[in-house]
Amino acid sequence: MTETKDKVYFERRFLELGKFDSKVLGIDVGGQNIKAGWVRRGKISNFRRIPINPRNVISEILKTISEYKPSPETIIGVDIPGFVSSGKVYNCPNLPTIKEINIQELLKKETGCPVYVLNDANACILGEALYGAGRGYSVVVGFTLGTGVGGALVVNGKIWAGARGYASEFGHHTIDPTGPICHCGKRGCLESYIGAYALMSRYKSLSGEDITVEELFKRASRNEPHALKVVNEFGFYLGIGIRNIIAILDPDLVVLAGGISKSGNLIIQSLQRNKPFVHLFPEEIEIKIAELGDQAGPVGAATWAWMEHN
Repeated sequence: MTETKDKVYFERRFLELGKFDSKVLGIDVGGQNIKAGWVRRGKISNFRRIPINPRNVISEILKTISEYKPSPETIIGVDIPGFVSSGKVYNCPNLPTIKEINIQELLKKETGCPVYVLNDANACILGEALYGAGRGYSVVVGFTLGTGVGGALVVNGKIWAGARGYASEFGHHTIDPTGPICHCGKRGCLESYIGAYALMSRYKSLSGEDITVEELFKRASRNEPHALKVVNEFGFYLGIGIRNIIAILDPDLVVLAGGISKSGNLIIQSLQRNKPFVHLFPEEIEIKIAELGDQAGPVGAATWAWMEHN
């Protein structure tokens, strides 16, 4: 967009969001934690990060909601790391106990509140598009890098979710049909190369040592050879994934979010070392690290729930 169009569009968009005066509860469900808080106009309060048992996810969500003591009028937005359509979760590779469950209807019944459920990457990137790294851009593509790899497309401040709600599963597009088996069951998905489990497994194959992804990137920053090799491979495969999505969607901006994105400089450097796999058009597409951190999910889930309710 031009600077003038930017200004006009976002003045109109944030005037609309300015009606968002009441607090909305945002719940971001991950493979290991729930992140939650009250959201009003993109700002979050009483933010909490709560470790969970992934085998009892629904009870953990209900417990978290109850701790915030919502009234029957409280709007609640919940995001889930899986394939979500009209509140029903059909497949959740990193939370295997959730499959073909209409979590939206279940939570509405249990809480007595209006509840809206969406995919976690959609929530995260919506938060970033409206209030974080993507603010001021019309077409924002985002990758969420963590236990799994998700994706989202936000156009003019709204999630583009496709015909059935499954669009933008960037982590599950195939980059090598002969590659390793992904948690989703397919071979050679992007996630099977750059998800947290894949990175830890690759490092162990080189060093014989079990370490966390956080430690992996710390060691890479110190130029430890095995860690640096894994991070360079990560940049290579992420670069392929980004190039593929840019070729299809031609966004204004690519945002990299999720837990792994906290190693921002190392990620950008690894992409730059593999620049031919990112560069595609005469004008390079800007790539930014997310700004909202752990708060992006609950902020995006709450904002989307408010939009859906109103």
